[in-house]
Amino acid sequence: MWAEWLKGTWMLDSFIGTDEDGASIDMMGPGASGFISYSGDGWVSVQIAGAGRPRYDIPDVAGGTDEQTLAAARGLFAYAGAFEVDEENGIVYHNLRFSLIPNWIGSRQKRYIEKESEDVLVLTADPARMGPGGKKRKSRLRWIRFEG
Repeated sequence: MWAEWLKGTWMLDSFIGTDEDGASIDMMGPGASGFISYSGDGWVSVQIAGAGRPRYDIPDVAGGTDEQTLAAARGLFAYAGAFEVDEENGIVYHNLRFSLIPNWIGSRQKRYIEKESEDVLVLTADPARMGPGGKKRKSRLRWIRFEG
């Protein structure tokens, strides 16, 4: 049921983090965009970019200044790997082979699946310590099915 429904590409609608005190923030800033894609052969790929990432002086992989490169990397969230679905409990596991965050390579990321409507997917993660101060924050990502 879940595995078949997930297949395809979904566009980011919102990425909200709520900390243990109940305060919520837009995790990648206002205007962030991105997608998550679940393939028929069991592969997941996620890319999310904050709005307003600086352009490089020279439009090439090595064409940015150190400051531009740092800002570009901080404004991007990306990973890919195999996925598997726990149909009974509505959970999808992302088994990462690639990640912008090197510590996540080889990890198993657990996401709870919610079907808000036929074309709206919500993925949530267990609270994790994030950012300065190390408060626990629960992430909620809302995706709209992309029909190309």
